[in-house]
Amino acid sequence: MSLDTALADPAEVGMSPARLEDAAALMQRQYDTGRSPTLVAVVARHGRVVFTHAVGEHRPGGPAVTTDSIFPLASQTKPMTAAVLLCLVERGLVGLNEPITVHLPELEGQGHDEVMVNSLLTHTSGWHEDDFLARVDERLDDVIAGWSPGGRSLLDEILLTPCFETPRREVPGVIMQYCNLNYTLLGEIIRRVTGDSLDAAMRRHLFEPLAMTSSAVIVPDDWADRVIGRPPGIPFGPEHPDSPIAFDDPLWAKSDDGASGVHATAVDALRFAQMILDRGLAGGRRVLSGDAVRVMTTDQVPGIAAEVLGMHRPEARWGYGYAVTGTAPWLRFGGATVAVGSLRHGGAGGIDVWIDPSTGVVGVYFEVVTEWSDEVGPVSWAAHRFEDVVTAAVVG
Repeated sequence: MSLDTALADPAEVGMSPARLEDAAALMQRQYDTGRSPTLVAVVARHGRVVFTHAVGEHRPGGPAVTTDSIFPLASQTKPMTAAVLLCLVERGLVGLNEPITVHLPELEGQGHDEVMVNSLLTHTSGWHEDDFLARVDERLDDVIAGWSPGGRSLLDEILLTPCFETPRREVPGVIMQYCNLNYTLLGEIIRRVTGDSLDAAMRRHLFEPLAMTSSAVIVPDDWADRVIGRPPGIPFGPEHPDSPIAFDDPLWAKSDDGASGVHATAVDALRFAQMILDRGLAGGRRVLSGDAVRVMTTDQVPGIAAEVLGMHRPEARWGYGYAVTGTAPWLRFGGATVAVGSLRHGGAGGIDVWIDPSTGVVGVYFEVVTEWSDEVGPVSWAAHRFEDVVTAAVVG
């Protein structure tokens, strides 16, 4: 199936126009009450776009945000990194069941030979986010002070070196502990295997085949005005005490990081998600094999408990790059009426993408969050409500 981005009549694909107006009203309330300055959403069913809406400012004091505005996707990068990695697996360049030390010899001799590539994809490597962030914090001020242009990006210097220095707490497979280190390492494996940047690999394997013409890991300079700006003082914005590098800082835009580096429009994020729903096909062209999509979108760690931020769950239900919806809810992460077996991945700062194979709905909801907690994530976010409203719009 090919994604048709021309706005269709929702009734033609069994969705209620009135219910989708409720989705637009929800976004407007978020803006009117000051809970978010910037919101964009796009929804498709059966490959046809039925809802597009944008509310607020592209940047403080600037023009209105539009569906052409580019957002930093943060952790929504991870499913795309997983997809590129699986493209390399399909070509025999990487093995899922081989030690990561095959590609990252720096980790040899540190007890990491038992960590397999699939351990990184499922966050079951035994590395913990708190330990990784502590190593990042140790380097942050010194690296920023001594950094000069050229070579690896500043963020790569901040993130990659701590990956090689952070100890693991468990043997692989004991617990799913969500940790950005895993996907930063996957990005480095992709770079080494391809001999190029992660940005180049994304363009070759995803962005160009899917016509994601407004997506990049290393954002071109002439796109700078298209990237949204956050107000000072809010999470991931300038002058926020816990955000030493703001998402709209030019340094972030040049990060070649597999955990959080992709920048894209909402429509481009929808194109990628639609390809996943269509089991690797886009416009009649195969981007990924059906089996690659299967392992991305089905639980690869059955019976394994999970820790995400400060939340604990008895079962992770995690594929390669996607959470697989179960019956145990995650606080504010996902609607309560979306079908079990649906897929999703969020992104820090207010990024939400979900895929419901049972209804054929793919949704993208981008909101600049104004309240964030390290324990429970985005306090001001309305993504879970938006998902429920859209799910209620499916009437046939």
